[in-house]
Amino acid sequence: MKNIFLSAFVVAALFITPSCSDILDEQPRAEMTPEFFSTVEGIESGLSSVYSQLRWIHGPAGMMYLSTAGTDEATYGDNKDGYGLNLDTYNITSGNDGLGTIWNNTFPAINTCNGIIEKGDEAGVDASLIAEAKFFRAYNYFLLVTTFGGVPLDLGSGELMFNTTPSRYSTRNTTQEVYTKVIFPDLEDAVDELPSTPRLTSATNKIAAQHFLAKAYLTYGWWLERTGETDTDGLTSAQYYQMAYDVAVAAIQNPGPFALQATFRDVNLGSNDYNSEILLCADHTSSSYVYDESTANSWGSNASSNMKSNRSSFAMNMDFELAVNGNKFIYRQAIQEVGRPWRLITPTHEVFTNTFPVSDRDMDTRFSGTFVTVYKANYQGRTAWDGTVLKGMNGMDINNGDTVFYFPPTDADKASLMQESSGKFGYFSNKAYGVWTPSMISRHNYPSVWKFGPYRTDDITPDGPYKNDASTRPFPIAKLSETYLIAAEAAVKGANTQANYTAKDLVNVIRRRAGAPDHGDDMVAATPATIDIDYVLMERSRELYGENLRWYDLTRTGKLEEYAGEYTICETNSFNAVTHTREIQSYHYLRPIPASQFDNMDNTDAEKEAYQNPGY
Repeated sequence: MKNIFLSAFVVAALFITPSCSDILDEQPRAEMTPEFFSTVEGIESGLSSVYSQLRWIHGPAGMMYLSTAGTDEATYGDNKDGYGLNLDTYNITSGNDGLGTIWNNTFPAINTCNGIIEKGDEAGVDASLIAEAKFFRAYNYFLLVTTFGGVPLDLGSGELMFNTTPSRYSTRNTTQEVYTKVIFPDLEDAVDELPSTPRLTSATNKIAAQHFLAKAYLTYGWWLERTGETDTDGLTSAQYYQMAYDVAVAAIQNPGPFALQATFRDVNLGSNDYNSEILLCADHTSSSYVYDESTANSWGSNASSNMKSNRSSFAMNMDFELAVNGNKFIYRQAIQEVGRPWRLITPTHEVFTNTFPVSDRDMDTRFSGTFVTVYKANYQGRTAWDGTVLKGMNGMDINNGDTVFYFPPTDADKASLMQESSGKFGYFSNKAYGVWTPSMISRHNYPSVWKFGPYRTDDITPDGPYKNDASTRPFPIAKLSETYLIAAEAAVKGANTQANYTAKDLVNVIRRRAGAPDHGDDMVAATPATIDIDYVLMERSRELYGENLRWYDLTRTGKLEEYAGEYTICETNSFNAVTHTREIQSYHYLRPIPASQFDNMDNTDAEKEAYQNPGY
């Protein structure tokens, strides 16, 4: 199949359009006209554009701010953007730039899907290709409804119709209508019509459709329960939890070519991207649209290319290039351990005490498979190195491979560190390296997130031209491991599990896999007899930390205030931990509709006021 990227020709005027081998490979060409959907080439090209749209959302920093900062998983780093600070503190207005990450990038993809679904039969394409469009229409609407609540199904030409009549008037459908008119029917069709084995690497498939259908049923069940709304079909929240469980278990029992990786580290290892656990990802490869419309180094020379680059590896990366005694021992490289330090988002202290407790780390590999806690010198590998061996803080030599910075698991030595430390790092008088104990972690110095680190094979020397580039790795959107946790959550909410797996059974599959060698049984033995929603939420964070999911997990389950209302961190250049309180209100369970939407609407002022979510 020839995959060609085409930007949408007709999109409702009030929505702003952003201006693989076997892997999906989108190349820029001409614009789509409505007639283009009447050809096989047009349908295939439209699908390629929909896949390309994923990289505008998953990988750039905007989505990480929206989904991770402001939760129990993270707060803002000392190099934060202004809109990231406001999202973290819940001082959010409709003018926040991050909101456009989702709002501006979903509707063009939805409109393209509308055209494919309308014209696909006429063009004579296989039903499975139309099912891909249904999957992505539902996926984009699911992202919208869980972020903003009810959104428009009519982009100008009628509900779920390809827009040929751009309009500056808009009406929002209800949350219930978005689920029942598009998300559920489209995903149900996708489950029936998509093959289990994707047609290309990173293309969607039946298992991914089951994953998101189960998650949509689960989320809608929670919404019915929390709001007290009556379902249009007369179903109860309990029935939706049961459907979520049944669909997720069906995917687990018949996963096609997908399977859990042998170890947790294998899932996130750069050399193992596109592995069998990844149900869906956003491609950022060197043959993709990211490169075709930016500079050769993938970082991009304009705002458009920067917005779709995968910079997740930068966002949660600490400043390991700190000078010690005027010497810099570690230089950034295009490898997972030391990518470009950017410090936009910082793990909170509670991540290291509650989410990943020290007592579990000997047997649970998910902490070491998520964070970098030891930083080693690499300066002697530079072509510019003059042969001089550099001295550490106490005059000891530091050679390549020697420890420079270390994050120990406990505060046992904090008192002596506080007596002897200065600047941005602590140190012992008899060691050459800097140390930060858990309660000394700050917005500047913290264990970086290893799982997102940029893995490249083209040039991995410290002087390599790619050390400052955005990552070329795919960003995971859905994993089979999460499917187990979706089923477990539905079981906790009361789904009948008599014939299949209990919540504990499902969680233990994931926990056993996370066990260190010879510790799988220990992991299972440590699982409590009764699994509740809090335990599932913590397992989700341990398994899926930082993967654009946490804010949605907490809002879905009604736990946002409880989990994210308070956190602890040290400020830059300080070892004094500060407890921060976020003033989270009930209306923060939805984000505000972006101001740019209202700028493009000709609705009356009263209609615009009613269009905005309450509280904003």
